[in-house]
This record gives sequence, structure tokens and C-alpha cells, in this order.
Amino acid sequence: MKIYDRNRNALTPGQRVMIAATGAVDVLKEAHTDNLTPYQAEHEKCVLLANSREPYAPIELIRLG
Repeated sequence: MKIYDRNRNALTPGQRVMIAATGAVDVLKEAHTDNLTPYQAEHEKCVLLANSREPYAPIELIRLG
């Protein structure tokens, strides 16, 4: 399932993203969206970043470049 950042840009693994709340930049590692509705996939903490231990919701991220 496709996931989108807070600006409705598609997110895929390997892309650089910024965490909107902190301004920290990281790389999207993977997204676990199996068995989620499109709304849940956008708002639930299902995205793992390369250098972060906690999952994020796609709506909390901003795609860079």
C-alpha cells in the first residue's frame, strides 16, 4: 500500500525524510502497512527509520528531495 507524508508526497524505502516535530533528518527504512486501511496506514505508527528506535506515522514525516 502506498503511504504519504504530511504534504501528500509518496514515501518509499530509501528516501530521506524529516521528522516534522523535531526537524531531525533520517532515511525511511520500511513501512509495515499490511492489514491496514488507507487512513490507518497514514495515521498509525507503522514507519521505521534507519537511525531511530521508535516507529513514526507517515503524517509525522516530510519527504526531502
